[in-house]
Amino acid sequence: MRIRVRHAARMTVFSAGALAAAVFAFGMLNLGAFNALAARYGQTDAALLLAVGDALLAFVLLMIARRRTPSAEEAMVDELRALALAELSKDAAGLKAQALHLQHQVTSIGEGIARVTKGDPLQLGLSSIGPILALVTRMLGRRKDS
Repeated sequence: MRIRVRHAARMTVFSAGALAAAVFAFGMLNLGAFNALAARYGQTDAALLLAVGDALLAFVLLMIARRRTPSAEEAMVDELRALALAELSKDAAGLKAQALHLQHQVTSIGEGIARVTKGDPLQLGLSSIGPILALVTRMLGRRKDS
């Protein structure tokens, strides 16, 4: 990690130095062009011509910077992202269908319980199953003994 940070810091410092040298060189180029144009057209016209030239250069560089042509790697990553998103959407739709099915089953179970206990405020239908089973078991046990 430290090696990467050190490498990034070194690259940043040298990039900043290169940018400063390029700006200085561009300024000197503009000064030389201004002096050459001023001798021929006068200072006002030279400044105007130089400003138009600099503006055109800035516009061309801006258009180049804004142009987006994805590389082969970027296109491949975009395609993989689209495939993964489609697969996730398919899985999500399947999970949603399973959840709806489960919800329907739970609702059916609830309706079944409601039908069994309908009209029985103490829910004797369900609570009497235990004693009934015990009674049936005892009766079957007595029959075997006899």
